[in-house]
Amino acid sequence: MTDVAQPPAPLPPDQTALISESFARALPVKARLAVRVYERFFELEPQTRHLFSADLAGQRAKIMQALSYTVRAMGSDADLIRLAEGLARSHARFHISERQLRHMAMAILGAFDDCLGDAFTSEMQGSWQAAFDRFLPMIAAAQARLEAAG
Repeated sequence: MTDVAQPPAPLPPDQTALISESFARALPVKARLAVRVYERFFELEPQTRHLFSADLAGQRAKIMQALSYTVRAMGSDADLIRLAEGLARSHARFHISERQLRHMAMAILGAFDDCLGDAFTSEMQGSWQAAFDRFLPMIAAAQARLEAAG
């Protein structure tokens, strides 16, 4: 796993605003968004399907909650690191790979595009990608610390 001593540079305010705006636009269709996230994720990572219960309702609520926390934490390195550490702890038993983290990010981006269509602008997509490029190494570093601690 990647070790990140310092988080990458914070996103500029215009990108965090676009992330917040796109998330707000998705709230009216959050149930569909959550469904599409997991449909897309399982297309990319079919071997992980057995790790989830047959009824994904609870998991869908969790992904929306995690996205909400991420959007709110975007302006604070301390909050993002705490969130990354919490996600690493809650997923430790699954030994999630960096590839699976990237695939989840891709699934989320695709789900936003599916649900918002043209309202999910290329600038919004780029902002979310920049956020994932910043946040996923934090999760990977938190996982590595947990694994090293045994």
